[in-house]
Amino acid sequence: MNTTPTQRIGMIVPSLNTIGEDDFRRFCPPDVAYHVHRIRLRKEGGVVTPESLLRAYLEAMEEATYLKDMGPSVITFNCTGASVAHGPQGDGELAERMTRELGVASSNTMVAIKRALERVGARKIVHVCPFADKFSSGEKASLEGAGLQVLKSVGLNFVDAREAARMDPAALAEVALGHAQAGMDALLLSCANVRAFEAVAHLEDKLGVPVITSNQAVLWDCLELVGWQGQVSGGGRLLQQCGQGAPVRAA
Repeated sequence: MNTTPTQRIGMIVPSLNTIGEDDFRRFCPPDVAYHVHRIRLRKEGGVVTPESLLRAYLEAMEEATYLKDMGPSVITFNCTGASVAHGPQGDGELAERMTRELGVASSNTMVAIKRALERVGARKIVHVCPFADKFSSGEKASLEGAGLQVLKSVGLNFVDAREAARMDPAALAEVALGHAQAGMDALLLSCANVRAFEAVAHLEDKLGVPVITSNQAVLWDCLELVGWQGQVSGGGRLLQQCGQGAPVRAA
């Protein structure tokens, strides 16, 4: 018997993204529907640049109106790099503007990540980004602007997000484990186009601290915003207590 959705998530992803939908297909609760709209992530000289991400950020508001038409409960702009492309506070400003002008609860990847880190009680984090420092540095600045202590920020130097998407979760987990540091409260694996969500449970077992990923944080954030309560199997500590309001701290 099919489950009738009680809430609907509208998610904007970059035009080259494949993993966001895969992760939502795997982890989104069956009584919550999701609908995906693509935003053009333009390339300069055949590669995505910081300017490409800024353009996507500036166009996100208009693109979100297409999702508003179908009456979602929440709208989220899911691109980590683009969500921080307008400066350390740009993510929060965009979420506030979209919520105000669309009349729909709205968020984005970095807003979701910050909320997720707060939820698990993390202040000292290790940040792993698939791309070069010119991209990871914007994410790091946004995290530090929120009062988080980034013990280590690592760029894996992928130049094509589609190539990063082909990285096996086990291989990604192995790389992440190599960058773990004593004293960290959480590990953050950023980017909505890598298979990090699938590696969360394994990494948490190995590290003993919460692991946050872009798509995991976005899903949790949307579920919180629509008031869904329950537990998402395999989603890590963050998704153990959706809608409960109590912090999920390291054991």
